[in-house]
Amino acid sequence: MYRLKLTGILSCVMVLVFLTTAWAKDRVAIMDFENKSQHGGWQLGRGASDILTTELVKTGKFNVMERERLAAIIKEQNLGASGRIDPSTAARIGKIIGVEYIITGAITEYGQSKSGVGLQDVKLGKTGYHATVDIRMINADSGQIVFADSESHSGSSYAGRLFGISAGESFNEKKATEVMRVAIKNLAAKITSAPIQSGSSKSSVSSKGSETLVADVDGNIITLNNGKNAGFKTGQNITISRKGKVIKDPQTGNILKVNYKKIGSIKLTEVEDSYAEGEVISGSGFNVGDIVR
Repeated sequence: MYRLKLTGILSCVMVLVFLTTAWAKDRVAIMDFENKSQHGGWQLGRGASDILTTELVKTGKFNVMERERLAAIIKEQNLGASGRIDPSTAARIGKIIGVEYIITGAITEYGQSKSGVGLQDVKLGKTGYHATVDIRMINADSGQIVFADSESHSGSSYAGRLFGISAGESFNEKKATEVMRVAIKNLAAKITSAPIQSGSSKSSVSSKGSETLVADVDGNIITLNNGKNAGFKTGQNITISRKGKVIKDPQTGNILKVNYKKIGSIKLTEVEDSYAEGEVISGSGFNVGDIVR
């Protein structure tokens, strides 16, 4: 009898721990990505969303809403299933479906390139595959973009041509999708490690409650005003953007959308508690006050 009671108590404790852990996770919904490339059509956007869903579930950090439920609610509310959703619409969707965050994305590059070398009847051809994916994570309570980044990845294959007989290949969607998958997987890792505070009432990207800005530009070295305390790590690639046009609701004055222009990227080489330094790996024209996104 004592063993049965002890077993029952332990079972209840395990269930309670499981439920507490599940409830502690932020709930996110992932919209179908917008496909801005020339390949794949609308199905590519849905596929990209599926890949990100899988990768985020694997991290165990989020409770991700099932696609069927999300699609049904969007259809019921007549909100549109396209990935073209501004922060205010995303916040509305998030409140209706009961999630803390909405993730939107776009495939900006998805294609191939060809090159080759050779002499007379013997030639070697190279087919390159490239994909670039952008994502935004929007707080459903405030409509604020709390995380935004892009990731690119490339791959290649080789084929020969001997005495006029070609062994080349046309566009290989499978290989292109594999490249895109790697880019999305890297983005999922960035989301998981980003210092985004939990809870629908918190939308800060930094543990200090402020945005991370460029504090100094010295040639090829960029200094940021946040470091370890904001979750940055040595070797991390950081995207630097510049705030542009701010669109506000003419009735309420609330910010609906902020446009950002990507300036370039840096790789962090030194990270201290309150600041971080990095070397420019792409882009130019960095200024003090530019923002990490």
